[in-house]
Amino acid sequence: MSRKRQKNQLLLAFMAEDRDEFPTAAAEGTELPVAKRNSESPTRTDSLMEEVCQRDNLWKALTRVRANKGAPGVDGMTVRELRKYLKRHWPKIRDQLLTGTYRPQAVKRVEIPKPDGGVRKLGIPTVLDRFIQQAVGYFGFCQTPSVLRNLDSWIRRRLRCFQWKQWKRGKTRFAELRKRGVGKDLAAQTAGSSRGLWHISRSPALSFALPGAYFDSLGLPHLSETKNV
Repeated sequence: MSRKRQKNQLLLAFMAEDRDEFPTAAAEGTELPVAKRNSESPTRTDSLMEEVCQRDNLWKALTRVRANKGAPGVDGMTVRELRKYLKRHWPKIRDQLLTGTYRPQAVKRVEIPKPDGGVRKLGIPTVLDRFIQQAVGYFGFCQTPSVLRNLDSWIRRRLRCFQWKQWKRGKTRFAELRKRGVGKDLAAQTAGSSRGLWHISRSPALSFALPGAYFDSLGLPHLSETKNV
């Protein structure tokens, strides 16, 4: 395993800067921030991105993405077009990954009809971002299982933090919690709390409203085999 220190982290799209700023809405989706180091990271170990970018690991990731198929993201690139794109642009993408400057594209927002009526919102990453995510879902399971489990848990907590920030106001937060099955008293207590975003992100109410299964339904990959974190 490489021990060379790198400036980037393993989290890619899912790790934000250490401040209370969140993705801004775009015309077709949500723009994700550049991955940077911050004090909330669960580990300060050396980066493993060089190992992630090894040819064998990338080939497995590409094979999996092609097998999964799926709709194009905001850039319109199909799974079939991905390999040709990588042949032309991979050196630049790899350099961005190794230096921590890779910026995922916006997530395409679509609505999927529910069998019992209504719609379910779904976020579709670009094919390129799904490929990079898979390259990370393949690497190091046997070498760093506990680290990856911690990263999985941290990522989902950070996403809950993002969502709480985007709901903004107490009335909206209360309504969103109630809509997701949180009891009236607990929803009111949580929505009216003066606690910071990071503290609320691990509260019982938000964990119930946005469980691991919710992020699984959006297609968020796991770094470890642990589910529903």
